[in-house]
Amino acid sequence: MNKIFFLFGIILLCMSCKKDYLISDSEVPKWLKEKISQDESTIKSDPKLMPNYGAWIRYEYQGDKYYEYDNPLSSLSRNPYSEAGVRINTTVSPYKAYWNDKCCKIFIWKAQNYHQYLMKK
Repeated sequence: MNKIFFLFGIILLCMSCKKDYLISDSEVPKWLKEKISQDESTIKSDPKLMPNYGAWIRYEYQGDKYYEYDNPLSSLSRNPYSEAGVRINTTVSPYKAYWNDKCCKIFIWKAQNYHQYLMKK
């Protein structure tokens, strides 16, 4: 029984050492990989900082992919980024219906404490 726990621990350790996106690495745009890498560096330097409570999420809207950074503890806006990394303005056409019509939510990356604060009493 101890061997099973030991083996499980080694597997878990190996899995935690590699960079994990929640989708295929090839589907993550280069600019987003850089932002995630910056967040991870900040988290390593001080796990209590805001990036440790954030996540990057991909949505689809009118056939294109858009990326949003979500951090429930932050007051920053969630205006989406295009596939090219350009922030879009959802108050002008063709993006006025973005918030109502976006679909297909997929998490790209989650920090360790994303939403964890909601579970504490």
